[in-house]
Amino acid sequence: MKILFLILANILFLLTTKAETVFFTIKTDAPENKELQFALRIPKSQSSDSRIMVLFGGRNWQPDKTIKSYNFDKLADRHSLFLLSPGFKNDDYWQPEKWSGKALLEAVKYVREKYHLPDRKLFYYGYSAGGQCSNLFYAWNPGLVEAWGAHACGVWCKSEGLKQAPALITCGEQDTDRYLLSFAFVQSARANGASIIWRSYPTAHGLNPEALALARAFFESILSNSERRIKYAGDDQTLKFYPVPSKYEKQIDPELKSVFYSIETAELWQKQD
Repeated sequence: MKILFLILANILFLLTTKAETVFFTIKTDAPENKELQFALRIPKSQSSDSRIMVLFGGRNWQPDKTIKSYNFDKLADRHSLFLLSPGFKNDDYWQPEKWSGKALLEAVKYVREKYHLPDRKLFYYGYSAGGQCSNLFYAWNPGLVEAWGAHACGVWCKSEGLKQAPALITCGEQDTDRYLLSFAFVQSARANGASIIWRSYPTAHGLNPEALALARAFFESILSNSERRIKYAGDDQTLKFYPVPSKYEKQIDPELKSVFYSIETAELWQKQD
């Protein structure tokens, strides 16, 4: 009887710690988004410190495709993150001041109230048009955001006067126009005091597994480092990194300096095939 009880208890534990993806809609006035669908991945367990990470997909992606494609599941379960993804369609959704920003805030409010989450800052990550969202939504209301990242983004906000949060920006070098625009933004933002990791890859526009791995390590370093201390700095030209502070780190051109909160992030940034 005791063994049977333990087996049942273990089964119940597994059932109550299984991650789940649910869907809900937010009404908007945008013609193609009257019933805007969101996908929400609920982590295996909640805590009093559970947070929300918003994942913006490629142009007009279904929201569950975004969550599956980015594969942030282990990160989310480790830190009790709720992964929220909007199913935007056209209507200039990458411009949050028009309608989509309000819709996202309504969705965040709904999730917080339903799951009793604290009112804490968000995390943003996106690819392509989703990268535009990550950057432009951050610029629209930077006080809401803890950290953000974008891959293969071709539209950027102005960096002057922007309140800075840690960021990861990546792009394929064969994605020429986006690469040049992304690199120019990184240099401008750094000149204005931004803390940014920049990494390019010898690839085209597609969703890059290496960029995603670096993104997961980047957010892990943010979530695991409560004191938010920069531990290493890398030279974008040589892909070498050094402890902070050190005489070698001080010699890196500020506009070519990536900064890291963990050795794992620095090593993934440095890694080459």
